[in-house]
Amino acid sequence: MLTSIRMALTGMGLALASPALAADSYALVVGIDAYEAPINSLHGAVNDARDIAQALTKAGVKKLTLITDKQATKPNILAAWKELMDQAQPGDTFYFSYAGHGSREPGKPNDPDSPDGLNNILVMADFAPKLPGAANRIVDKEMAVLLKEAAAKKVYPIVVIDACNSGTMYRSVTLGLTYRATPQAKISREELLDFAPPVPDVSTKIAANDPFTFLAGVADDKLVPEVAIDGQPRGALSYAFSRALEGQADANHDGVTTEKELVAFVRAFVLQATQSQQVSQSFPDISRDIPVFRSVAAGPKGSQDDIVKAIAVAEQVASNTQLTLAVRNGNLAEAPPGATLVSDEAGADLVYDAAAGTVEKRVAGVVAEGVQPSGLGGVVAKWRAIAFLQAMAGGSIQPFEVAGGSRTFNRGEKLTVGLAASNHRFMTLFNMPPNGKVEFLYPTSQAERDEDWSGKPFTLPLQVRDPPFGAEHLVAILSDQPLDQLHSALQKLSSPQAAQDLPDTLKNALSGQSVTVGIANVFTSAGTP
Repeated sequence: MLTSIRMALTGMGLALASPALAADSYALVVGIDAYEAPINSLHGAVNDARDIAQALTKAGVKKLTLITDKQATKPNILAAWKELMDQAQPGDTFYFSYAGHGSREPGKPNDPDSPDGLNNILVMADFAPKLPGAANRIVDKEMAVLLKEAAAKKVYPIVVIDACNSGTMYRSVTLGLTYRATPQAKISREELLDFAPPVPDVSTKIAANDPFTFLAGVADDKLVPEVAIDGQPRGALSYAFSRALEGQADANHDGVTTEKELVAFVRAFVLQATQSQQVSQSFPDISRDIPVFRSVAAGPKGSQDDIVKAIAVAEQVASNTQLTLAVRNGNLAEAPPGATLVSDEAGADLVYDAAAGTVEKRVAGVVAEGVQPSGLGGVVAKWRAIAFLQAMAGGSIQPFEVAGGSRTFNRGEKLTVGLAASNHRFMTLFNMPPNGKVEFLYPTSQAERDEDWSGKPFTLPLQVRDPPFGAEHLVAILSDQPLDQLHSALQKLSSPQAAQDLPDTLKNALSGQSVTVGIANVFTSAGTP
């Protein structure tokens, strides 16, 4: 369980040049599910590509090329890139998105860009871990050349890479997850030269003033999981980018999405969709307050109409969310309310290890420790409530995360969570521990209730002290009006399994309100630092 220490405020900003929003835009969208054995196939990359293509079409892109599965070869992709770039004029925007496998291969010795001696690669549909198939890839340095050529033409690229390159850290799929990485091919740089031209000797470093925006699924040494979103396997980054194109990232509702708004929205969504197990990356390292595209259809984020629609969707999610539960090292006489027992761990939402007393969740890992069978009802109720909250938040997501990145914090350790500034005046904060309780945290006085938070970020130092340990979810609701009814109701939700009443509580209190929601995932353990 987390214990509050104190509260503080922080903030920062930056400005730079931008693409010309009145000019035309072109797009090359790639998604690969079907790979040749032994490369494992994916399930959501083509879904990602089609979603991005649809969002770009709605956004008015002048010409779009969509390449999926077997058509996604290196010659086809490079030819499509050249055709679109030949048509683009100075001031235009060029979108390139890739969803599929990534990996790594031997690079030039002593390359300052690659201290580990490896180049990152995008894996084509006809790639193989042995030659000659290992040459069917696009190397990061080849991508760097393409971006530099676009910059020389004064075309602004926006690049989205929903893959990972951690082939050397590839791990087996657990709890039914598929990762977008394939093991590094065991070949030498010299052997590759027999089947492919030399890799360009250019830098892949992205400087603060480089004229493009680059979004990646994870850092080089991490894995990108496929997760279920809207009932489909997806990459969280691609899904978030599609919603950003539709206007959900436009935080100040001015009809233009800036790089800073885009990065903040994508990062917050990816963290939420993956229970903080995936942290999207953006380059340049510090996002800039420059416009990158016009918002298409979204009205003010968190408006009353948005919340009414979001609550309706969330109600449907809550009514349809029957979690699947598998049991390891034991048996259960019956499933707790809201769950269905299954025998296959790979297809289960939750896995209860009766011997260890732990509950694991897909993507998130261990989400509850010290759980007796009688306590499973609270764990299930909590995760059904989280599904409701995430559906209710929709595109009205407020960035809220652990400073320094997500990891497991042991008993006695301290941490800080930070909530980005919003346009809403009032803040409500509560915690959802692993066991299904609801802990009301803020406001606790009239002065806190009347505090004006508009334009102010919020930080909350915490310490891990007492059980229960596992996944804690701090929830911040930012509103234009004080939520006195909600505060009163939340204070009554302190009993085990109280989370089962949270959806109705939020529905009753938030209907007709204008709000945004931030969810910070904090993982704790009884272990010592």
